[in-house]
Amino acid sequence: MRAQLQAYRGLRRGWRWLVPSAPAAQAAQLRAAVWQEVRPLALACEGAGVLIWLMTLGVTLSRAGEDLMMELLCTALAAAGMLLSLQRRPAWVLSLGGLLVTVSLALSFRLILDGSAAQAFWTPPLMMLFGMCLALCHVRLRDFLVAIAAVGAVFLDWGMMRSVPAAQRPVLTLLGGCALLMCVVAHLALSRERRAGHLLRLRLAALAYEDPLTGLPNRRAFFERAAASIAAAPERAFNIVLLDVDDFKRVNERLGHEGGDRALVAVAHTLQRVSAPHLCARLGGEEFCIWIEDPAASPADVAAACVSRTHQLRVDGMRLSVSAGVATVEPDVPLNRALALADEALYRAKNQGKDTHAVSPPSGRVPLSTSVSERRTWRPWHVLRRF
Repeated sequence: MRAQLQAYRGLRRGWRWLVPSAPAAQAAQLRAAVWQEVRPLALACEGAGVLIWLMTLGVTLSRAGEDLMMELLCTALAAAGMLLSLQRRPAWVLSLGGLLVTVSLALSFRLILDGSAAQAFWTPPLMMLFGMCLALCHVRLRDFLVAIAAVGAVFLDWGMMRSVPAAQRPVLTLLGGCALLMCVVAHLALSRERRAGHLLRLRLAALAYEDPLTGLPNRRAFFERAAASIAAAPERAFNIVLLDVDDFKRVNERLGHEGGDRALVAVAHTLQRVSAPHLCARLGGEEFCIWIEDPAASPADVAAACVSRTHQLRVDGMRLSVSAGVATVEPDVPLNRALALADEALYRAKNQGKDTHAVSPPSGRVPLSTSVSERRTWRPWHVLRRF
């Protein structure tokens, strides 16, 4: 029993090595990426097979008989399969086109071999060639096995087996089984490399848009999402809630940097739960931002809920709190200006005693507070100092 369990675990580890699993959120992206990679290769292999068959047909075209009509019919079916393979969607149409081309070419070459005295000699190499091409051109193991089974059914019938001497049939069967096993292993190895490569690209892309400490979307992800929302609905108004952890320097001094990281993670998870389904991102340091697309949602209520829920947090016995500023991105107000308005509202909440929220004026067209140098009036006699 123990040996069987170890054998089962070994097979499972080997299968996981050959077919690496993907997270559920990335499964669809992974499947689409692998399809996009395999499709040009499959079209190239199908086109090369059809071209080789046309060259062969041109050599044997002068031969008369029933086989000529069947060969022309197989050629037409292969061309129809190529036309199906040129379609971009859906995926099952591509699989059907590839299967039609494969079966048509296999039937065509089988018709050529029927009149040959070396039929048993050429059949194994042709099947091996078909198998390796199918291993290159298929994404799923199921589609590959169906295609290779169809090729085997075309080539390995009773008439072909009778042409082989009885003493050589076991050897031919063993060689055919080894060739099939090699094709299956080649398909699994290629699929593994493709999946692993695309999984690595997807993970790197996710890391580029994910904060490594909290797991929230980072600054780049926030700005791209906000820009996409504004571009999709330029006439709509969106809301921003900007949040900052209160007295975070004191948290770091008391708990250390590791304790500060734990505090940031706790605050991030709390804000993400409270603000769902809105986008919650970490802009940097102890600053977070919530992007509200739903026009029916009240940004002030979202900010109040975030402040209230964070007030209940304690990390290593230390109470945490956040302050929030709310601003509206009007249709004719740039995103950076709305963020600046939210930042002013945030500092206003800080000046009111922290652990609260403040709302920017409803119109984003109000001027920002200017510095002293910007409030100075222009004095014409200052120009005379240059001379």
